[in-house]
Amino acid sequence: MTDISKRFEQLVLASQKKLVEKNQILPIKIAEGILVGDVLIASNQHLKNLYKKDKLIYADISLNEVAIKLANLLARNQSTITTDRIYRADQEYGKYFVEWQHLKEKYRAACKTSKDDRADILLVKYEESKIKAQRAKNNAIRLISTV
Repeated sequence: MTDISKRFEQLVLASQKKLVEKNQILPIKIAEGILVGDVLIASNQHLKNLYKKDKLIYADISLNEVAIKLANLLARNQSTITTDRIYRADQEYGKYFVEWQHLKEKYRAACKTSKDDRADILLVKYEESKIKAQRAKNNAIRLISTV
């Protein structure tokens, strides 16, 4: 075994140990997605859907951290009001992220066509949406760390 493969194995084992210490269920990669206990995290382009026993529980999750935490909570049957709050925070982030990206494209188009007044307005909206997205992401991450 080479030094690189030994180091990689050590990293994997250390990561698994950390997950177990945090009472996390180890994820398993399967053809349909990632299995965490009996909860499947399935990708839908850049979004994730969570299924438990083939039943859709949460759809269109934007943040990977949220998908993993919710899958662990569901797999351990710890679905609470907090899990719904985490999901709503993720949905808020997703809404602002899409708005932010849309405004960025509109801003670039306005700059290309030399519509300076429109570009200025779009830049302000773009920056506001970016700030809202970051706040929503921080809120989701904060909620994850409390559970």
